[in-house]
Amino acid sequence: MMFICNIFSYNIIYIHIIMELCKISVYLAYGMGIYVFASLYYIIFTMNIGTPFKNSLSNKQLKIKKEASKKRGMIFLQGIFCGLILCLLFKPFKKC
Repeated sequence: MMFICNIFSYNIIYIHIIMELCKISVYLAYGMGIYVFASLYYIIFTMNIGTPFKNSLSNKQLKIKKEASKKRGMIFLQGIFCGLILCLLFKPFKKC
């Protein structure tokens, strides 16, 4: 846990230094653009591939997979919510 706290504090210092330069918004915009393009590309080119793994699972395995997927989805949504709260509290981009 201490290792994670140290990494987190170093990241905050690094982000603070980057924000002093106010260059993060450009990199963030490029990163988000690339991510959106890659996501669309993936969706388009995997649309007709099918799901051979999912088709090979039994009903019991499909139920386990669905429950795990739901749990992971909730964890992701909690992360989005926490990120939103942190952004509203600290306003890291207000200088840009």
